Amino acid sequence: MEELILEPYTVSQSWKLVGGADKWENLISEFMETLAHRCAETGKGIIGHIKALALFPDGRYLRVSVVSPTLPAGVEGSVPMGCTELVLTLNVIVYGLERDPLERLTRETADHLTKKWKGGVTIEAI
Repeated sequence: MEELILEPYTVSQSWKLVGGADKWENLISEFMETLAHRCAETGKGIIGHIKALALFPDGRYLRVSVVSPTLPAGVEGSVPMGCTELVLTLNVIVYGLERDPLERLTRETADHLTKKWKGGVTIEAI
């Protein structure tokens, strides 16, 4: 049996969502669930854990995690009312996929959803 590779992928994503500040939890959940599906669809990826965390100045946070493409994202915390921008730290642990495909899937998924939700995202390596 061939051993599965593991190359964790971590980035910082700066998201903007004008006019939809009350929709952050839905957007980030959809992003995470879609990313899990796309990783699994490669036929090589086995989801270990995909986690995202946004911290806010008032002490609040939003944590979203996915452990399977067949389960909904777990959401904890909340985004402050009126928030139109947030910085998300994303950790993707998927066995069987190398860093380059993980990076490509993450960017494509984020780009697709920013168009759908009429927002924007900038991705920086950590």
